[in-house]
Amino acid sequence: MKNIHSKKDNLKLWTSYHDMKKRCLNPNEKRYKDYGARGITICDEWLKGFDEFADWALSNGYEDGLTIERIDVNGNYCPENCCWITREEQAYNKRTSVKVEYRGEKKDLMVWCKELNLKYDTIHHRITHGWNAEEAFNTPTTRKSFASICREHGMKPQTVYDRVHKLGWKLEDALTIKSLGSGANQKSYVH
Repeated sequence: MKNIHSKKDNLKLWTSYHDMKKRCLNPNEKRYKDYGARGITICDEWLKGFDEFADWALSNGYEDGLTIERIDVNGNYCPENCCWITREEQAYNKRTSVKVEYRGEKKDLMVWCKELNLKYDTIHHRITHGWNAEEAFNTPTTRKSFASICREHGMKPQTVYDRVHKLGWKLEDALTIKSLGSGANQKSYVH
C-alpha cells in the first residue's frame, strides 16, 4: 500500500503517532510504565500504519499544536476513545485529576477553580477532606496565608519564618520589628 501521508508533510502528526506507539509498545520507553505496562493498547486499524492513523486524525479535528487525548484515561488508543485537545486541556485529564460535580456538571477541579476564580490549593484541600462541592466553592476563605500576612507587615516571609523558627521570636515581634540589614550578617535578626 502506498503512503498517502508523508512524514515530511505531516511531521507533527507523524511524531504524535510514533510517540503513542512507543508509550504503548516499547518497554524501554520511559513512559511505557504509564501506558503499555498498564495494559493501554492501540487499535488494530491504527497499528496497520501511519496512513490509517492520519486519515482518522485529519478527519477528526487534528491541527498542529493539538495533542491526542484518551477520553477515558484508563482506556485504549482507538477512535471511540480519542480526540484532539490543547496541552492545557490535557493537564485536566490525568489519573490524579480530581473530578467534581457541581451544578449538574462534572469537571476537573482545576477547571472549576479557574472558572469560579477560586484558589486551587484551598479548594483541593476542602474537597479531599470531605467537603461537598457546594460548601467548598461557596464558603469564603477566612484565613490569610502566612506569606500574605508577612507582606501586609512589609516583611519577607523567610525573614519572619527564620525569626520564629530558628531564633525563637514571638510572631508579633517577628512581624513588626523591621530588619536592620540583609540578613547575611545576622543584623536583620537582632532583637
